[in-house]
Amino acid sequence: MQLGVVLWSMQAAFSRAWRRLWPAGLLLLPGLAGAAEPVTLRVMTDFWPPFRIAGDDGQLRGLDMDLLAELERRTGLRFEVQRAPWSRGLAALERGSADLMTGLAKTPEREAYIDYLERPYFTCAPRFYGLPEQAQGITGYPQLGQYDIGYVRGSAYFEPFDSDRSLRKVGVGNEGQLLDMLRHKRLQLVIGTDCQVDYELLSDPQLAGRIVKLAYRPPARTELFIGFSRQRPLQAQREAIAQALGQMIDEGWVLDAARRYGPGAQ
Repeated sequence: MQLGVVLWSMQAAFSRAWRRLWPAGLLLLPGLAGAAEPVTLRVMTDFWPPFRIAGDDGQLRGLDMDLLAELERRTGLRFEVQRAPWSRGLAALERGSADLMTGLAKTPEREAYIDYLERPYFTCAPRFYGLPEQAQGITGYPQLGQYDIGYVRGSAYFEPFDSDRSLRKVGVGNEGQLLDMLRHKRLQLVIGTDCQVDYELLSDPQLAGRIVKLAYRPPARTELFIGFSRQRPLQAQREAIAQALGQMIDEGWVLDAARRYGPGAQ
């Protein structure tokens, strides 16, 4: 099945359910849109295609960048995006030296220092990946204990994996490293989210067919949120972004933007 077909369907159903709970056409807060001196918020992020992609000009592009640009247009706010390893971005939110992040999975530990918006803007699923000769033979969670499993430090996948100390987990900086290490057999398995890893596999001819999903499918999904540092006084900005994002989801803007990064998109 091509990348995104199932995900788009799930996302559309999720959006319709929320549309019954949230009214369309919410008004933005006064004093933000059209302000003479736009408020600038610092956003921490890292490469995570198709949400954050390294552009040829050195600038980030992707769904999250499109999302931030549209939020700027609708709210009058400005976003200063700084790239850093994912775990360093989370630490900046915890300290209050950054304002927000996109593409955040929600965990109880993070909620202590991150104020999440109520609505996720996208949904993925955690999946394990390996080489074809072993991938189909792994059909259940208990079998994972036999392998070295790569993951991205600071990422949240699902329970019990995240807190399972019995597994042989190897932390790295980003998903690109994971796939490279797996391709060169320096790791036996890796974990990621399907909407990101599948995009990488389709985009790189060196990976296509050489890395595949395990037969085992974790019974979980990963909702992606915008989250704010609890150390920052951002209630007015948070409310403006929440209202604008809700409108964008209800209008189908997010789904339409995501399709630009589906199979065959440039």
